[in-house]
This record gives sequence, C-alpha cells and structure tokens, in this order.
Amino acid sequence: MRFDQNTVNLLKATIEKHGWIDLPAEGFSMYPFIQKGEICRFIRFDHRNLKKGQILLFYSKSGKLIAHRLYRYEKGHYILKGDTNECLDEPVSPAQVIGCLESVQKKKGMIMMHKPFPFLYSQAVVSSPFSARLFRFYLKRRLDEAL
Repeated sequence: MRFDQNTVNLLKATIEKHGWIDLPAEGFSMYPFIQKGEICRFIRFDHRNLKKGQILLFYSKSGKLIAHRLYRYEKGHYILKGDTNECLDEPVSPAQVIGCLESVQKKKGMIMMHKPFPFLYSQAVVSSPFSARLFRFYLKRRLDEAL
C-alpha cells in the first residue's frame, strides 16, 4: 500500500498526540522477529536515544511504509535493512522516520523492545552478515510447507 505525505503527517500527528500508534505487520522482511499480521506499536522517534539494531518506521521515496532495523548513521542518513533482506535500504533521512518500534503483539504475548531478549536478538542480527541468508532459508521452508 502506498502512502502520500498527508497520510504520513497524520501518522506522525497521531504519535505526537497519543504517544504511540499500532499498525499490523505486512510482508516478510523482518521475519521471524515480526510476522505478518502481528501488531507493532511505534512510539515517538528520538534520534538522541537511538541504538544500532532498533527498528524504525519510515516511508520510502516511493511512498511505502517500512519498518526495518538500524545498522548505522552515516552522512546525515540512517542505514537500515530488513532481517531477511540481503541488501541495505536506500539511505533514509531523519524527516522520513515516523517512529520507533516499542513492542510487538504476538499470538503468545507481547514482546517489549527494551527487554533483554529483543536487545540481544537485534545485536546478533546486525552483527552477523549471514543472518539474512539463514532467515530467508527458514522462511522459504516455512512457506513451502504451508503450500
């Protein structure tokens, strides 16, 4: 689904007013950490408290909403990537960022991003160049079994 600037501004205003916004996950780029249909809660984006491995919600130049993991900050832009993607995203300007992931509502409960497991998981993912291939392999097997 494509979003225009008015919709993006509405999402940002909702986070500013209420402190958060819940959005359902689509796609497989953050699999297995975030799976399709799970509810992701995004809070206000604060660049001062940003850490490598955090998941940011941003809109791409083509108008897509994307939630990917932060790898680094470089030349005034954020460098992000989905966990199952092999390539980094195009650099994202701070103005493109809408929010930061706070929690994921899964079938078996809520995962809070400030807890030790999500933090350690994120550090492992951004530190291992082979994690994307492993996740893609696992995802392909899961999708083949479902068919």
